[in-house]
Amino acid sequence: IADFRGTSMNPMLVEGRDRVLIKKKLPPLDRGDIALYKRRDGSYILHRVYRVYTSNYSMLGDNHFTVEHGVPFGAILGVVEGYYKGEKYIELKDNRRYNAYKFFWCNSVGFRKFLNFFRRIYKKLKRTSKKDKQ
Repeated sequence: IADFRGTSMNPMLVEGRDRVLIKKKLPPLDRGDIALYKRRDGSYILHRVYRVYTSNYSMLGDNHFTVEHGVPFGAILGVVEGYYKGEKYIELKDNRRYNAYKFFWCNSVGFRKFLNFFRRIYKKLKRTSKKDKQ
């Protein structure tokens, strides 16, 4: 069990609130699994498997839009089996709500980029409007 650090898996996992239960699992992982892996630079990353290839994965954080390609099978340290949201434990296997969330998140990258584009424009317009009022 480890405390979750970072924002890459928001909104599912929140830093300072959630703890993840990671189980060692040998590749191949399935699309949508949340894996802990070690990058070549030595950093540890917790992202979702976006695509599975013959010898590597493409990984993507739920709060990211840029896919990380070429993560070798050997870099995978484990997979999230469940997590604690505060004191409540949530098992991921056979969890209908989680499976619906995972399906949406794995298949909505283009839509999320589109929404993020409009969110950025809205923020810019809001800032401009505040400056005009001053």
